[in-house]
Amino acid sequence: MAVAAVLISLIPLIYLLVRVASIGFSELAELIFQARTLELIINSLALAVAVSVSAVVLGSMQAWVAVRSNLPGRKIFSVLAALPLAIPSYVAAYAWIAVIPGFSGFFAAWLLLTVGTAPLVYLAVSAALVRFDAGTEEVAQSLGATKLQVFRKVTWPNIRTAAVSGGLLSALYVLSDFGAVSIVRYDTFTRAIYNAYRASFDRNQAAALALVLVLVTVLVLYFESKARGQKFAAGKIASRLGLVELGAWKAPMVLVLLGLATVSLLVPLGSLLSWSIEGFGSVDWVAVLGALANSVGLAVSGGLLTTFAALAIAVLTIRHRQKLTTVLERSVWLTHATPGIVVALALVFFSNQVVPWVYQTTFLVLIAYLALFLPNALAAVSTPIRQSPRALDEVSSSLGLSTLQTLRKVVLPIAGPGIFAATTLVILTVLKELPATLLLRPTGMETLATRLWTETSVAAFSAAAPYALLLVVLAGFPAWLLNRAIRKDLEPMEMERYQ
Repeated sequence: MAVAAVLISLIPLIYLLVRVASIGFSELAELIFQARTLELIINSLALAVAVSVSAVVLGSMQAWVAVRSNLPGRKIFSVLAALPLAIPSYVAAYAWIAVIPGFSGFFAAWLLLTVGTAPLVYLAVSAALVRFDAGTEEVAQSLGATKLQVFRKVTWPNIRTAAVSGGLLSALYVLSDFGAVSIVRYDTFTRAIYNAYRASFDRNQAAALALVLVLVTVLVLYFESKARGQKFAAGKIASRLGLVELGAWKAPMVLVLLGLATVSLLVPLGSLLSWSIEGFGSVDWVAVLGALANSVGLAVSGGLLTTFAALAIAVLTIRHRQKLTTVLERSVWLTHATPGIVVALALVFFSNQVVPWVYQTTFLVLIAYLALFLPNALAAVSTPIRQSPRALDEVSSSLGLSTLQTLRKVVLPIAGPGIFAATTLVILTVLKELPATLLLRPTGMETLATRLWTETSVAAFSAAAPYALLLVVLAGFPAWLLNRAIRKDLEPMEMERYQ
């Protein structure tokens, strides 16, 4: 299972190599070094840098307020900070376009993607702050350090890895995003690749652009590894978590947080509700329910398949580490920089040339989800597998249980809650995926995402609203689950503080 999953995940890279080799060096150079490619590089990198920096600032601020400040209502703001994860970027873009028809360009893309990816930083930094003992800050202050010096020399080193990792996820999301930038008409690689394939079926140009996009993404990963620094945060819940008195900054901070909630939640949800009410009488509920069933079916099937494959790799690499398992694990991460639209093009080529019977089938869509989200699933399930004590494996073995029996009766029950949470998150990611589903789905099969895309492409906002609302509702549960896990870590310290 692990070997098959890794081979599937490598299909996009193999496709790019085969396609580039067939183009020829001179034609490839001509495609890559044209002015259009340079424009796309500048547009994509400018947007990725702007969004990731903004997301780090906003997400870190929200995390600090939720965990370390005495701001009134901070529990409510902590929930509001995570909820934008439930709104896909293309849904938010559609909602804003429905309110402001001229909402487009760099600023629109930056605003939407910033508020959409800031929760990634918020969740990572919140978890780091929960595990950072405030006693070290008090020691620094007792030695004469100012609050700014304490933050720069004590607090920031402990949350730096989390903040930069969240910023990396934000940048990678921007580089692979297709729906939002297409709706607000801002040219990036993903939009250009899609247009090159769908408008003219020019696979050479699409492959050349995809290769440059992968190289740009690898470059982002390299610089992130340099900026991440050493991880200082502790691995357990902090014993002390002092709250900082905001004083005169309470009112301005509340206004800032309310403004973020308005941009990220109130406007999109208000727009969706307004258009849904307006077009309620003309909604084709048969089509809506059909798209809902397809979305849930694909999301659950893709999520379970991807998580099961990741679980096989995680068990091998963590419990039975050898050279082969190490190679399998590292090979998965080679495709982490491959956007969904590139994976879709690769699978179109692969299915036509190797297995034509899977083209235009649901099975091919599930393969795309496996190739796209296997790295995410592996990262999510590895943590609970590591948290299962290896000593229990030895005890189980001494009692006569086989390796598979130990896995079934010892490891999986202990890691079960973490695996369930990881599966839920992968299902959420699959549910929100657009470009691969758009290109690979069987003819006549519609999901909430594809129907939303179809309706918004012709500015049918009333018809698109029910699909958008259902997407948000379905995606809301995993976002709530993530925030609940962080609040659960904080509850013991908050009860102790009140006592």
